[in-house]
Amino acid sequence: MPSAHCVSTREGIILNGDQGFCELLQRQEADIVGRSYRAFTDPRDMERSKRMLAVLECGAAPVRLQKRYIRPDGSSVAANLFVTRFSEPDRLVSTLFWSEHERPLPPARLWEAALRIRHVHAARANLFGNDLSTDPVGSLLTGMYLAEAEGRNFSLVEAAEFAGLTSSTATRWLTLLRQKGFVQHDLSSGRGIQLTQEGLLRTEAMLAAVYEVPDTVMTVSQH
Repeated sequence: MPSAHCVSTREGIILNGDQGFCELLQRQEADIVGRSYRAFTDPRDMERSKRMLAVLECGAAPVRLQKRYIRPDGSSVAANLFVTRFSEPDRLVSTLFWSEHERPLPPARLWEAALRIRHVHAARANLFGNDLSTDPVGSLLTGMYLAEAEGRNFSLVEAAEFAGLTSSTATRWLTLLRQKGFVQHDLSSGRGIQLTQEGLLRTEAMLAAVYEVPDTVMTVSQH
């Protein structure tokens, strides 16, 4: 999976991009440096990019965001970003990962699938009660995915609330997910819970299943 790095100002003006970043955008460095991220961001993801910039804090854990970049031929490519803010001088350092192969679904559809799962879980809890609606792993993965897709930090408190768990129970599940290599976090800091690359790929495959119709269902519906 290709990777890249770039450095920009707090306002998103690109100061430096490595060869990988040039390959991602399919542009020369001279065409990138000095321009705003807005010039290369897919308009559909502009608001999420702006929200991500608004929540960045100096010295905090990187914020993760999924967004699409526009290439010179008009096509777009989806990338996963880890953005960290540093002070003195105030700079944003981004690490990007992307794939030239098609994802299970476009980022917007995967985000929609995560929202659908959250809605169904909320409806089940409302109808049957929280004690009959627990899905700790699924809820934690969905919550992390939504936070990353929307450019938000995801703390232990937020994770526990999202999944309807106590902090101690959420910690046990998150520790297991980290041991399995699907999550990375520093719970002692109170923030920084994120999917690993492997965790992200598997979560996206899980979300894509929302739109898949099993062959057995198709067979039954035809009789």
